Amino acid sequence: MLKIGDRQLSQKDIFVGIVLILVAIGAVWAMIGAKPKPVVMRAVNVPGGLVLQEGGQPGVGYGQFNYPRGIAVDSDGNIYVADSRNHRIQKISGNDGKFLNQFGGLFDAAKLANGDSKKLISQGVGKLNEPNGVSFGGPDGLVYVVDTWNNRIQEFTTSGKSKKVFTSDDGFFAPRELVVDPAGDVYVADTGHHRIVKFDPSGKQIRSWGAIKVDSKTHASSYVTGTKLGEFNEPIGLALDKDGNLYVADRLNFRIQVLSSDGQVLRSWPVKGWSKDQIDMEPHLALDQVHGLIYATDGRGKKIYCYHLDGSEVSTIEKDSTGNPLFSVPLGVSVDGNGNLYVVDAGAARIFKIKGQF
Repeated sequence: MLKIGDRQLSQKDIFVGIVLILVAIGAVWAMIGAKPKPVVMRAVNVPGGLVLQEGGQPGVGYGQFNYPRGIAVDSDGNIYVADSRNHRIQKISGNDGKFLNQFGGLFDAAKLANGDSKKLISQGVGKLNEPNGVSFGGPDGLVYVVDTWNNRIQEFTTSGKSKKVFTSDDGFFAPRELVVDPAGDVYVADTGHHRIVKFDPSGKQIRSWGAIKVDSKTHASSYVTGTKLGEFNEPIGLALDKDGNLYVADRLNFRIQVLSSDGQVLRSWPVKGWSKDQIDMEPHLALDQVHGLIYATDGRGKKIYCYHLDGSEVSTIEKDSTGNPLFSVPLGVSVDGNGNLYVVDAGAARIFKIKGQF
Protein backbone atom coordinates (compact mmCIF):
# COMPACT_ATOMS: atom_id res chain seq x y z
CA MET A 1 0.00 0.00 0.00
CA LEU A 2 1.08 3.55 -0.79
CA LYS A 3 -0.14 6.50 1.22
CA ILE A 4 -0.54 9.95 -0.34
CA GLY A 5 -1.75 12.46 2.21
CA ASP A 6 -4.67 10.84 4.03
CA ARG A 7 -5.41 8.41 1.20
CA GLN A 8 -4.23 4.83 1.01
CA LEU A 9 -3.58 3.68 -2.61
CA SER A 10 -4.08 0.04 -3.55
CA GLN A 11 -1.99 -1.79 -6.17
CA LYS A 12 -4.93 -1.37 -8.56
CA ASP A 13 -4.95 2.40 -8.00
CA ILE A 14 -1.22 2.54 -8.66
CA PHE A 15 -1.53 0.46 -11.84
CA VAL A 16 -4.37 2.62 -13.19
CA GLY A 17 -2.39 5.74 -12.39
CA ILE A 18 0.69 4.47 -14.23
CA VAL A 19 -1.42 3.57 -17.27
CA LEU A 20 -3.00 7.03 -17.33
CA ILE A 21 0.40 8.69 -17.06
CA LEU A 22 1.78 6.60 -19.93
CA VAL A 23 -1.25 7.41 -22.10
CA ALA A 24 -0.81 11.11 -21.40
CA ILE A 25 2.90 10.95 -22.22
CA GLY A 26 2.10 9.10 -25.44
CA ALA A 27 -0.46 11.70 -26.46
CA VAL A 28 1.93 14.57 -25.79
CA TRP A 29 4.73 12.78 -27.66
CA ALA A 30 2.44 12.19 -30.64
CA MET A 31 1.46 15.84 -30.74
CA ILE A 32 5.08 16.95 -30.57
CA GLY A 33 6.36 14.39 -33.07
CA ALA A 34 3.53 14.52 -35.57
CA LYS A 35 4.20 16.79 -38.49
CA PRO A 36 1.12 18.10 -40.29
CA LYS A 37 0.97 17.12 -43.94
CA PRO A 38 1.33 20.29 -45.97
CA VAL A 39 -0.98 21.13 -48.84
CA VAL A 40 1.16 21.10 -51.98
CA MET A 41 -1.36 21.58 -54.79
CA ARG A 42 -4.00 24.32 -54.61
CA ALA A 43 -6.80 25.21 -57.01
CA VAL A 44 -6.35 28.23 -59.25
CA ASN A 45 -9.71 29.95 -59.56
CA VAL A 46 -9.36 31.98 -62.74
CA PRO A 47 -12.48 31.78 -64.93
CA GLY A 48 -11.51 30.30 -68.28
CA GLY A 49 -7.91 29.97 -67.15
CA LEU A 50 -5.52 27.34 -68.42
CA VAL A 51 -4.08 26.33 -65.02
CA LEU A 52 -6.37 24.30 -62.75
CA GLN A 53 -3.99 23.68 -59.84
CA GLU A 54 -0.43 24.55 -58.92
CA GLY A 55 1.97 24.20 -56.02
CA GLY A 56 5.44 23.48 -54.74
CA GLN A 57 8.47 25.58 -53.85
CA PRO A 58 12.25 25.16 -53.61
CA GLY A 59 13.53 23.30 -50.55
CA VAL A 60 14.05 19.94 -48.90
CA GLY A 61 10.87 19.65 -46.81
CA TYR A 62 7.65 17.84 -47.57
CA GLY A 63 6.10 19.26 -50.73
CA GLN A 64 9.29 21.16 -51.57
CA PHE A 65 11.51 20.29 -54.52
CA ASN A 66 15.03 20.60 -55.86
CA TYR A 67 15.04 20.46 -59.68
CA PRO A 68 12.19 17.93 -60.01
CA ARG A 69 12.12 16.11 -63.34
CA GLY A 70 9.62 13.27 -63.77
CA ILE A 71 5.94 13.09 -62.89
CA ALA A 72 3.21 10.45 -63.09
CA VAL A 73 -0.44 10.22 -62.03
CA ASP A 74 -1.99 6.94 -60.85
CA SER A 75 -5.56 5.72 -61.41
CA ASP A 76 -6.71 7.40 -58.17
CA GLY A 77 -5.32 10.76 -59.28
CA ASN A 78 -2.38 10.70 -56.87
CA ILE A 79 0.74 12.45 -58.14
CA TYR A 80 4.27 11.03 -57.98
CA VAL A 81 7.16 13.44 -58.53
CA ALA A 82 10.81 12.55 -59.13
CA ASP A 83 12.32 15.17 -56.83
CA SER A 84 15.63 14.68 -58.59
CA ARG A 85 18.22 16.59 -56.60
CA ASN A 86 16.57 15.67 -53.32
CA HIS A 87 17.02 12.05 -54.51
CA ARG A 88 13.48 10.98 -53.69
CA ILE A 89 9.98 10.36 -54.97
CA GLN A 90 7.21 12.42 -53.39
CA LYS A 91 3.57 11.33 -53.44
CA ILE A 92 0.82 13.95 -53.38
CA SER A 93 -2.91 13.39 -52.95
CA GLY A 94 -5.01 13.98 -56.02
CA ASN A 95 -8.05 14.71 -53.83
CA ASP A 96 -6.89 17.49 -51.50
CA GLY A 97 -3.37 18.20 -52.80
CA LYS A 98 -1.68 17.18 -49.55
CA PHE A 99 1.72 15.55 -49.25
CA LEU A 100 1.22 11.83 -48.59
CA ASN A 101 4.56 10.07 -48.59
CA GLN A 102 8.15 10.03 -49.80
CA PHE A 103 10.70 7.31 -50.51
CA GLY A 104 14.26 7.06 -51.74
CA GLY A 105 17.25 8.92 -50.35
CA LEU A 106 20.74 9.41 -51.78
CA PHE A 107 22.96 6.40 -52.41
CA ASP A 108 25.70 6.20 -55.04
CA ALA A 109 25.36 2.55 -56.03
CA ALA A 110 27.11 3.06 -59.37
CA LYS A 111 30.30 4.17 -57.63
CA LEU A 112 30.35 1.19 -55.28
CA ALA A 113 29.40 -1.31 -57.99
CA ASN A 114 32.27 -0.16 -60.23
CA GLY A 115 30.50 -1.37 -63.37
CA ASP A 116 29.43 -4.72 -61.95
CA SER A 117 25.75 -5.14 -62.87
CA LYS A 118 25.16 -7.74 -60.14
CA LYS A 119 26.44 -5.36 -57.48
CA LEU A 120 24.49 -2.54 -59.06
CA ILE A 121 21.17 -4.26 -58.46
CA SER A 122 22.07 -5.33 -54.92
CA GLN A 123 23.63 -2.17 -53.50
CA GLY A 124 21.48 0.43 -51.78
CA VAL A 125 18.17 -1.08 -52.86
CA GLY A 126 15.38 1.49 -52.50
CA LYS A 127 17.81 4.40 -52.50
CA LEU A 128 18.18 6.79 -55.45
CA ASN A 129 20.66 9.08 -57.17
CA GLU A 130 18.91 11.87 -59.12
CA PRO A 131 15.82 9.94 -60.25
CA ASN A 132 14.26 11.15 -63.48
CA GLY A 133 11.45 9.23 -65.14
CA VAL A 134 8.61 7.78 -63.08
CA SER A 135 5.77 5.67 -64.45
CA PHE A 136 3.11 3.08 -63.67
CA GLY A 137 2.27 -0.11 -65.47
CA GLY A 138 1.95 -3.85 -65.56
CA PRO A 139 -0.74 -5.99 -63.96
CA ASP A 140 0.30 -5.03 -60.41
CA GLY A 141 0.23 -1.26 -60.89
CA LEU A 142 3.73 -0.76 -59.49
CA VAL A 143 5.72 2.47 -59.52
CA TYR A 144 8.73 2.33 -61.87
CA VAL A 145 11.56 4.80 -61.34
CA VAL A 146 14.56 5.61 -63.53
CA ASP A 147 17.41 5.80 -61.01
CA THR A 148 19.49 7.84 -63.45
CA TRP A 149 22.95 8.13 -61.89
CA ASN A 150 22.78 4.67 -60.40
CA ASN A 151 22.19 3.47 -63.98
CA ARG A 152 19.31 1.18 -63.07
CA ILE A 153 15.54 0.82 -62.86
CA GLN A 154 13.73 0.32 -59.57
CA GLU A 155 10.20 -0.91 -58.93
CA PHE A 156 8.24 0.16 -55.84
CA THR A 157 4.79 -0.36 -54.43
CA THR A 158 2.62 2.75 -54.28
CA SER A 159 3.55 3.02 -50.59
CA GLY A 160 7.26 3.12 -51.46
CA LYS A 161 8.34 -0.44 -50.68
CA SER A 162 11.12 -1.68 -52.96
CA LYS A 163 10.15 -4.66 -55.12
CA LYS A 164 12.81 -5.10 -57.81
CA VAL A 165 15.98 -3.58 -59.27
CA PHE A 166 17.36 -4.26 -62.74
CA THR A 167 19.63 -2.87 -65.43
CA SER A 168 20.68 -3.79 -68.98
CA ASP A 169 23.02 -6.68 -69.74
CA ASP A 170 25.90 -4.33 -70.53
CA GLY A 171 24.86 -1.51 -68.22
CA PHE A 172 23.04 1.79 -68.78
CA PHE A 173 24.63 5.18 -69.18
CA ALA A 174 22.45 7.89 -67.61
CA PRO A 175 18.98 6.58 -68.55
CA ARG A 176 16.29 9.26 -68.38
CA GLU A 177 12.80 7.86 -68.98
CA LEU A 178 10.72 4.69 -69.17
CA VAL A 179 7.24 3.44 -69.98
CA VAL A 180 5.51 0.18 -69.06
CA ASP A 181 2.93 -1.61 -71.19
CA PRO A 182 -0.14 -3.40 -69.75
CA ALA A 183 1.66 -6.77 -69.85
CA GLY A 184 4.51 -5.42 -67.74
CA ASP A 185 7.17 -5.06 -70.46
CA VAL A 186 9.40 -2.06 -69.75
CA TYR A 187 10.93 0.30 -72.33
CA VAL A 188 13.88 2.43 -71.18
CA ALA A 189 15.53 5.40 -72.86
CA ASP A 190 19.22 4.63 -72.29
CA THR A 191 20.12 8.21 -73.13
CA GLY A 192 23.91 8.08 -72.91
CA HIS A 193 24.05 4.94 -75.06
CA HIS A 194 21.65 6.40 -77.68
CA ARG A 195 19.30 3.45 -77.62
CA ILE A 196 15.98 2.07 -76.39
CA VAL A 197 16.11 -1.12 -74.30
CA LYS A 198 13.13 -3.42 -73.75
CA PHE A 199 12.72 -5.73 -70.73
CA ASP A 200 10.18 -8.39 -69.83
CA PRO A 201 8.22 -8.15 -66.52
CA SER A 202 10.94 -10.05 -64.66
CA GLY A 203 13.55 -7.44 -65.62
CA LYS A 204 15.23 -9.61 -68.25
CA GLN A 205 16.48 -7.71 -71.30
CA ILE A 206 14.60 -8.69 -74.46
CA ARG A 207 16.19 -6.48 -77.08
CA SER A 208 17.39 -2.96 -77.88
CA TRP A 209 17.20 -0.49 -80.77
CA GLY A 210 19.58 2.12 -82.11
CA ALA A 211 22.63 2.57 -84.33
CA ILE A 212 25.32 -0.09 -83.85
CA LYS A 213 29.02 0.27 -84.58
CA VAL A 214 31.17 -2.86 -84.99
CA ASP A 215 34.89 -2.67 -84.31
CA SER A 216 36.73 -4.02 -87.35
CA LYS A 217 39.45 -5.63 -85.24
CA THR A 218 37.66 -7.01 -82.21
CA HIS A 219 34.24 -7.33 -83.87
CA ALA A 220 32.77 -5.95 -80.64
CA SER A 221 29.59 -3.94 -81.13
CA SER A 222 28.47 -0.78 -79.38
CA TYR A 223 25.59 1.66 -79.68
CA VAL A 224 26.39 5.06 -81.15
CA THR A 225 24.55 8.16 -82.34
CA GLY A 226 22.67 7.87 -85.60
CA THR A 227 20.41 10.00 -87.79
CA LYS A 228 18.57 7.35 -89.82
CA LEU A 229 15.07 6.29 -88.86
CA GLY A 230 15.31 3.85 -86.00
CA GLU A 231 18.54 5.45 -84.79
CA PHE A 232 18.85 7.97 -81.97
CA ASN A 233 20.90 10.78 -80.53
CA GLU A 234 20.23 11.12 -76.80
CA PRO A 235 16.66 9.80 -76.62
CA ILE A 236 14.80 10.92 -73.51
CA GLY A 237 10.99 11.08 -73.39
CA LEU A 238 8.89 7.95 -74.07
CA ALA A 239 5.17 7.25 -74.41
CA LEU A 240 3.00 4.29 -75.46
CA ASP A 241 -0.32 4.39 -77.30
CA LYS A 242 -3.18 1.90 -76.92
CA ASP A 243 -1.82 -0.17 -79.82
CA GLY A 244 1.53 -0.61 -78.10
CA ASN A 245 3.41 1.77 -80.37
CA LEU A 246 6.35 3.56 -78.77
CA TYR A 247 6.88 7.34 -79.15
CA VAL A 248 10.47 8.50 -78.61
CA ALA A 249 11.75 12.03 -78.02
CA ASP A 250 14.89 11.76 -80.17
CA ARG A 251 16.41 14.88 -78.64
CA LEU A 252 19.47 15.77 -80.68
CA ASN A 253 17.87 14.61 -83.91
CA PHE A 254 15.11 17.14 -83.06
CA ARG A 255 12.26 14.75 -83.83
CA ILE A 256 9.72 12.36 -82.40
CA GLN A 257 9.95 8.82 -83.74
CA VAL A 258 7.17 6.25 -83.54
CA LEU A 259 8.12 2.58 -83.37
CA SER A 260 6.05 -0.58 -83.26
CA SER A 261 6.50 -2.92 -80.30
CA ASP A 262 9.06 -4.90 -82.30
CA GLY A 263 11.07 -1.81 -83.23
CA GLN A 264 9.83 -1.07 -86.74
CA VAL A 265 9.71 2.66 -87.51
CA LEU A 266 6.17 3.74 -88.33
CA ARG A 267 6.63 7.52 -88.71
CA SER A 268 8.50 10.54 -87.39
CA TRP A 269 8.11 14.30 -87.33
CA PRO A 270 10.37 17.25 -86.48
CA VAL A 271 10.16 19.30 -83.29
CA LYS A 272 11.40 22.71 -84.38
CA GLY A 273 11.80 24.24 -80.93
CA TRP A 274 14.16 21.72 -79.38
CA SER A 275 17.69 22.99 -78.76
CA LYS A 276 21.11 21.34 -78.95
CA ASP A 277 21.99 22.92 -75.59
CA GLN A 278 22.44 20.50 -72.70
CA ILE A 279 21.25 22.67 -69.83
CA ASP A 280 17.50 22.45 -69.12
CA MET A 281 16.94 20.47 -72.33
CA GLU A 282 15.39 17.15 -71.35
CA PRO A 283 12.17 16.71 -73.35
CA HIS A 284 9.59 14.37 -71.87
CA LEU A 285 6.44 13.00 -73.51
CA ALA A 286 2.91 12.19 -72.34
CA LEU A 287 0.13 10.61 -74.36
CA ASP A 288 -3.60 11.26 -73.97
CA GLN A 289 -5.11 7.94 -75.08
CA VAL A 290 -8.73 9.11 -75.04
CA HIS A 291 -8.27 12.17 -77.23
CA GLY A 292 -5.40 10.91 -79.38
CA LEU A 293 -2.92 13.62 -78.37
CA ILE A 294 0.73 13.64 -77.39
CA TYR A 295 2.52 16.36 -75.42
CA ALA A 296 6.24 17.16 -75.64
CA THR A 297 8.05 19.51 -73.28
CA ASP A 298 10.67 22.07 -74.28
CA GLY A 299 12.58 23.10 -71.15
CA ARG A 300 14.88 25.54 -72.93
CA GLY A 301 12.02 27.14 -74.85
CA LYS A 302 9.76 27.25 -71.76
CA LYS A 303 6.81 25.64 -73.54
CA ILE A 304 4.90 22.45 -74.25
CA TYR A 305 3.89 21.26 -77.73
CA CYS A 306 0.67 19.35 -78.35
CA TYR A 307 0.32 17.11 -81.43
CA HIS A 308 -2.12 14.68 -82.94
CA LEU A 309 -0.63 11.19 -83.08
CA ASP A 310 0.15 11.65 -86.77
CA GLY A 311 2.48 14.54 -85.89
CA SER A 312 0.23 17.43 -86.90
CA GLU A 313 0.47 20.27 -84.40
CA VAL A 314 -2.52 21.18 -82.24
CA SER A 315 -1.24 23.96 -79.97
CA THR A 316 1.62 25.32 -77.88
CA ILE A 317 1.28 25.92 -74.14
CA GLU A 318 3.53 28.70 -72.89
CA LYS A 319 1.59 31.65 -71.36
CA ASP A 320 -0.82 32.10 -68.47
CA SER A 321 -4.15 33.93 -68.54
CA THR A 322 -2.39 37.30 -68.28
CA GLY A 323 -0.07 36.61 -71.21
CA ASN A 324 3.04 36.11 -69.07
CA PRO A 325 5.36 33.08 -69.46
CA LEU A 326 3.87 30.13 -67.61
CA PHE A 327 7.00 28.05 -67.11
CA SER A 328 10.64 28.41 -66.20
CA VAL A 329 11.95 24.95 -67.17
CA PRO A 330 9.11 22.51 -67.96
CA LEU A 331 10.41 18.93 -68.04
CA GLY A 332 8.24 16.05 -66.82
CA VAL A 333 4.69 15.75 -68.10
CA SER A 334 1.85 13.31 -67.48
CA VAL A 335 -1.84 13.02 -68.42
CA ASP A 336 -4.67 11.81 -66.17
CA GLY A 337 -7.76 9.85 -67.16
CA ASN A 338 -9.65 13.05 -67.95
CA GLY A 339 -7.01 14.35 -70.34
CA ASN A 340 -5.61 17.01 -68.00
CA LEU A 341 -1.85 17.64 -67.92
CA TYR A 342 0.48 17.54 -64.95
CA VAL A 343 3.72 19.41 -65.60
CA VAL A 344 6.92 19.64 -63.57
CA ASP A 345 8.65 23.01 -63.73
CA ALA A 346 12.19 22.13 -62.68
CA GLY A 347 13.42 25.72 -62.72
CA ALA A 348 10.73 27.01 -60.37
CA ALA A 349 10.36 23.78 -58.33
CA ARG A 350 6.62 23.78 -59.04
CA ILE A 351 3.90 21.49 -60.36
CA PHE A 352 0.98 22.52 -62.56
CA LYS A 353 -2.29 20.85 -63.44
CA ILE A 354 -3.38 22.21 -66.81
CA LYS A 355 -6.43 21.78 -68.99
CA GLY A 356 -6.01 19.35 -71.85
CA GLN A 357 -5.87 20.74 -75.38
CA PHE A 358 -8.81 18.76 -76.82
